Formats: sequence, structure tokens, C-alpha cells
Amino acid sequence: MNNNPPYDTKIELLISKVNHSMVLIRRKELVKYHIAPRQLYILHVIHSLDSKATSLTVAKEVDREVHVINRLLINLEKDGLIKRINKTPKSKLLSLKLTKKGLEMIKINIRSEAIDSILTFLPKDEILQMDSTLEKVLLKLKEFIPEPD
Repeated sequence: MNNNPPYDTKIELLISKVNHSMVLIRRKELVKYHIAPRQLYILHVIHSLDSKATSLTVAKEVDREVHVINRLLINLEKDGLIKRINKTPKSKLLSLKLTKKGLEMIKINIRSEAIDSILTFLPKDEILQMDSTLEKVLLKLKEFIPEPD
């Protein structure tokens, strides 16, 4: 009986290295704007959710737990990029709104020009195959991860 895993054990390490490198590249691109990649991503999510933007809806959209998103939102509010506003005067539910400064930030392209440039060496069919494969892996991974609170 074969007890070897059905994949090359190097895959996990490669995925981790690729992710880490991509984050470092994106951070370097965004340093001139004084914003982190994850913060910019969250601003874009809030903008896309519009009036439905709450910490819970953002958490679901980005597959993170609410307490993780709340910490990020506190920093975005301190930086003057968002406002948390009561949905109704007596409500404890907070709606998220981009400030003028936040609206300026979402003009920054969510995509990395450097990473786009780096990936141009791959033929389109390989990019589509990688996209398809990673989507399948992500779906399978979600079977092992509990839904965020």
C-alpha cells in the first residue's frame, strides 16, 4: 500500500512562496500611497458592497473572521479612510462608508502592474489552467474551514 501523499509535497511551499512574493511586490508598489495591499482590497470591497457594507458582509466577502476584519476597520477609520455609522439611530449595527480620502484611494488599481507584467511570460492557456486549478483547490480547501462567524 502506498502511503505517499497524492501530490508533490513541494506544492504547499511553492504556493506559500508565490503568495509571499506577490504581497511583497504589491507592498512595494503601494508604499508611495501609504496603504497596505489588504487595506486597499478592503476599501474596494466596501465600495463594491455600497450600502450593504458592514463588518459581517465584508468578512464574508473576503473569507475572514469578523474580529479580524474589525481590527482592520479600526485602523482604516483611524487613517481617515472609512467611517462606521449606525444604520439607524438606535441600532448597534454599523454601516461602513468610504470617506473622501477613502474614495481617492480606491482610484488606485486593485491589480498589480508588476505582477501583471511578471505573468506575461505565461501563455494565456496556462494562465487559464492555473486559474481553474487554483479555484478547484480553493473550493476543496473550504470544505475543511469553518464558515466565518
